[in-house]
Amino acid sequence: MPKTRIRALLASPLLHFFLLGGLAFGYYNLRNPASERPAPDDVLRLGASDAQRLTLDFVTTRHRAPTPEELRSLIRDWAIEEASVREALALGLDQGDAMIRNRLRNKIEYLAEAPAAALTPDETTLAAYYQANAARFSHDGELSFTQVLLPANARPEEVAATKAQLEQGADPGALNNSSLLPPEVEGMAAPAVERVFGKGFGNRIAALPLDHWSGPLQSGYGAHLVRLEKRQAGVLPPLAQVHDRVLAEWRADEARKLRDDYLAKLLQRYRLELPEIPDEAQP
Repeated sequence: MPKTRIRALLASPLLHFFLLGGLAFGYYNLRNPASERPAPDDVLRLGASDAQRLTLDFVTTRHRAPTPEELRSLIRDWAIEEASVREALALGLDQGDAMIRNRLRNKIEYLAEAPAAALTPDETTLAAYYQANAARFSHDGELSFTQVLLPANARPEEVAATKAQLEQGADPGALNNSSLLPPEVEGMAAPAVERVFGKGFGNRIAALPLDHWSGPLQSGYGAHLVRLEKRQAGVLPPLAQVHDRVLAEWRADEARKLRDDYLAKLLQRYRLELPEIPDEAQP
């Protein structure tokens, strides 16, 4: 649903009438006689932001404004939730509940990080951040190579014989001892080589001399003879090409800084007391 349509619905005088009328006439269905007016702490007051959230959620989901009956139901559900939360807190039901504690902690951290979403660095700051974190934004380097997986526990003389055959022009596919691994790899990104052959294999191949059979090199599958045919280094694209991504990551880093700073200051407001820990080194 277009945002302009949602804004128009929220600005509708009829919708405002429903909201204000619901509040005025007690759509909560929790009305009390005048002689039994609730104490201030027992008032369930629907604020403007909560009212807007209720109606916006409804409009976003249903693509229309709520009817008076639906609005009464929305307000009543809000009132039940608010009353239930207050009752649970009064009974201490939040104490010792890891899920609730983690949720509250996450909300506090979210509030600490939220201002970062509105931050906009100047181009000099963003360019400096881009250069300092160039590895995060570079296009991966690529490797082209031919490999032959050797038999398990191949003796040195067997490895030497296979290598000699390859240097004389033997077909690598005929000597390869795996039907799962391709003998020829063309323009594969270095991280993809690591995923296919195992951690560290791509780096070891990248360090080989070009156009020579080398090895054996160890992968997650075993020992290989490898001929590196092309090595293309990673490329850092112009900032303009990845501007939005760099800005998003800059804001994410700033959010982490805001959160860490907030939590550090928060801890300074408290004194940490710990139980005595017995010294196990003592008899």
